[in-house]
Amino acid sequence: MVDVERIGSRLDRLERLIELLDEVRAGGEDAYLADERLRAMTERWLQLAIQTCIDLGAQLVSELSVEPPADYAGLFHSLARGGYIEADLGDALAAAAGQRNVLVHMYLDIDDHEVFAALGRLDDLRRFAAVTQSLADRE
Repeated sequence: MVDVERIGSRLDRLERLIELLDEVRAGGEDAYLADERLRAMTERWLQLAIQTCIDLGAQLVSELSVEPPADYAGLFHSLARGGYIEADLGDALAAAAGQRNVLVHMYLDIDDHEVFAALGRLDDLRRFAAVTQSLADRE
């Protein structure tokens, strides 16, 4: 059984974070690179958006009795193997989990161009949100 209320609250948070990141992307890479505060906010928003997907993935793995993973990236591969998400989405979200680790643990090695490029992959987060909502709607 899926905790629909908990999923809904996380999906609301994810939607807001994606909106903020979309605004940064719309401003363009030059504006992003020129503004240190904007870069810092964007890194944090991206970290939180990916972490929200990780939290949703962990919740789904637990509540749907999917094969437990060894790490965050494995959450999405487990959901793909279980048939809950497409394999390409599992791969994309596993890569995003790796980027989240860089944002959290290797902050001295952050490449601003890579962070901005990640804003072009927000559709992966949207796809995961849609699948998660669909699973919650079944309950």
